[in-house]
Amino acid sequence: MADPLAPAVAPEFVYKLISPAASFNPADRVLPLSALDKADGFYHLSTPAQVPGTANRFFPGTRFNDLLILKIRFSGIQPQVKWEAAHGEHPKDASRIFPHVYGDLLQEHVAAAIKMRWDQKQGSWDFSAGWEDRV
Repeated sequence: MADPLAPAVAPEFVYKLISPAASFNPADRVLPLSALDKADGFYHLSTPAQVPGTANRFFPGTRFNDLLILKIRFSGIQPQVKWEAAHGEHPKDASRIFPHVYGDLLQEHVAAAIKMRWDQKQGSWDFSAGWEDRV
């Protein structure tokens, strides 16, 4: 049965945000769960459009020194993904429906690791044009 909250067109990539960046080890076969992931029982991911909001809401530069964003090929993890509303959100608001991975998230699906820069002047992470292709 199709996931009723899944977007009509599957994204090419979804993203996992990690801080501190040093906690990411490219040699790991399975990506480690964050404390929030462990508590909720799944990996929290974001679509490209959701990444800036997720980064600035949950990883503010005032609390985090760095931010690494893993660019993950959706086609490789699609069977493990369940599209779900953010906690306390109404599921009809498509911008608040997030991809969650149940089971192991394998490193082989990571296409790139993007190091973000905090823009002190703007008070946010630098999501200027082309951020998805930075390495």
